Amino acid sequence: MNLRVTDHLANERTFLAYVRTSLSLMAFGFVIAKFAVLAHAMPGTQVSVGPWAVMSGHRLGIAFAALGVALGALGSWRFVVVDIELKRDQYHSAPWLAIVVGAATVVTGALVILNLSRVL
Repeated sequence: MNLRVTDHLANERTFLAYVRTSLSLMAFGFVIAKFAVLAHAMPGTQVSVGPWAVMSGHRLGIAFAALGVALGALGSWRFVVVDIELKRDQYHSAPWLAIVVGAATVVTGALVILNLSRVL
């Protein structure tokens, strides 16, 4: 069995990167949702923010938070799978994972663009 400590430590670093990114996405979703409420509630501003913009901001914030939760779950699952594969000396890459995460990023980015184009 070819157990190398560096491989296991790299797996842990990758898992921690998933956790960091997941927490960042959830925090960003919270900020987006709260900013939409704040922009609507600010008295004396020249910019009028309608209730539809607030709801759109809430939905966008929820989308970011949901993406963060999904990414955290996916990172945890991938850590366990890679750990088992490393112990068996049968590691296999997962290109589908890059496709799924990339597609989710593109969809979320498109929602941001759509939301900004509606507000402006």
